[in-house]
Amino acid sequence: MTETTKPTALTSGGAPRARPPLFKHPWRIAIVAVGIIAVLNLGALLLNKSDTSVATKTGTLPTTILSLQPTPGGIIRPQDTITVELQTDLTGTLVLDGQEIPTNQLERVPELGEVSYRPGPGKGLEQFAPGTHSVVVEYWLQTKPRPIHPSTYSWTFRVTA
Repeated sequence: MTETTKPTALTSGGAPRARPPLFKHPWRIAIVAVGIIAVLNLGALLLNKSDTSVATKTGTLPTTILSLQPTPGGIIRPQDTITVELQTDLTGTLVLDGQEIPTNQLERVPELGEVSYRPGPGKGLEQFAPGTHSVVVEYWLQTKPRPIHPSTYSWTFRVTA
């Protein structure tokens, strides 16, 4: 005897159920996403536009001068050193507030093209006076005698206690 009855179908409990929305409040999600994108873009813009270079306030240095200490417009202590690093084939002297610093009071490193002055006992200055000071570096080739009109560069710095 063969059975020809159909198997019973599973009951589904009524009408098919609608899927719940993926997000309950999609506009809130959109607003938060736009806000996060705006903050990230602003951060990227500010980082891109920030100036992290060590540029002087008076512009760029001549190619013959590699560095200055203090920097133009910089602030130093009364006993700090003034240093100019020139190209290695140059030498020079420093003029502080219109007075040339005697050669025997300068420190030189000819191999580096460095000329510096540090105030102290037995020198023209015990220490720099508070206020604004001007410095002129006069420089020329080491292999030549000092010219009548050497190349110059000037800048100012401030001394604070």
